Amino acid sequence: MKLIPKIICKTIGVAGVSSILYDAYNVGRAVCINTGQSVSADTFESIVSAERTTSEVSPVTSTMQKELSKLRMDNPIVPAYGRVKGFIKGSFISLGNNLVPTIFSVMALAGKNAWSKIGAWGLAGFGLYKVIKEGFGIGKNTPIDR
Repeated sequence: MKLIPKIICKTIGVAGVSSILYDAYNVGRAVCINTGQSVSADTFESIVSAERTTSEVSPVTSTMQKELSKLRMDNPIVPAYGRVKGFIKGSFISLGNNLVPTIFSVMALAGKNAWSKIGAWGLAGFGLYKVIKEGFGIGKNTPIDR
């Protein structure tokens, strides 16, 4: 394979991988916020329910529960854990949704000769399919169509 086609195939592969990673990052960031809030809300619910119930009537136990509840609610690890969990979940969801262009991008980037060309043409064809389906709405089922 000559030098110019190699450069074109590798450039298409880099563009495909970078757009897939950009998409995965942004989807992960969006899911990160929701999951972090959900985990924080679940933790808050369990803390409050544990604080409101006691097995015995005692001012010392009640004060201890209130102070431990404050300490647990101010814990920065719980929301951070939720955000990390959400980011990883969202990123892998996006990578799973973009499996076909990922395969074509890797083929164009890491393949040799014919495999590189197949990957570049496959990625170009998939991009054209996405433009037609998502951009122009041809063949797309929307709730309005029902």
